[in-house]
Amino acid sequence: MAARTYIRSSKTRQHIYRVASNLFLEKGYEATTLKDIAEAADVSTGTLYRYFPSKGDFLVEIGRASVEHLTAFAEELPDDMPVIEAVLAVLLEDIHGTQHVFFSPESDDGSSHQRYANDIRMAYNCEIYASKEHLDIELATRAALSAIYAGIIERAKEDGSLRLSGDSAVMAQIIVAIFFRELDKGMYRYDYPYEMKFREKLAILFEGRVQASNDDAL
Repeated sequence: MAARTYIRSSKTRQHIYRVASNLFLEKGYEATTLKDIAEAADVSTGTLYRYFPSKGDFLVEIGRASVEHLTAFAEELPDDMPVIEAVLAVLLEDIHGTQHVFFSPESDDGSSHQRYANDIRMAYNCEIYASKEHLDIELATRAALSAIYAGIIERAKEDGSLRLSGDSAVMAQIIVAIFFRELDKGMYRYDYPYEMKFREKLAILFEGRVQASNDDAL
């Protein structure tokens, strides 16, 4: 019985989160109220507050929801997939999910939808540092993200396809740093060449091959 209650709660949380994300793009983050979200999600305000006590909680949920998805995504990757390709696949999946939240690809850069998406990005960057609780959530999210990459690296070492003596956890942290650096650089460009940039950095990290230009090096 307890398991069924958890499943219902998880689905409710995901439903409310998706509704809120859409409203932020449609009306703007600042203009959207918790009452708006409750009405659009067809839940009571009491139910809404149990899952998301403040609007800022929706923003920190972006990273947490992403890690849950990426953990499952990484587990489904083929066991014989080369380590660089596996890491790249997770990086690009993370970018895809981030763009879904922060971009409105069907609209022009000057449209209200894209402006609201920009507002969400700015609010998110502020919110993760707005309280110790939210900062702790963000740090835990990044640690969980590092664990995904460390797991991929460890598996490659165990099966002999990766012959590196470097610490897997440290390498994973570098990969996370690469992700956020490129995310910041491409945040306002929907056509940013993430795959090319990630491949350049991963070639340096795993193979010691410098493909990037001098100003783009790690």
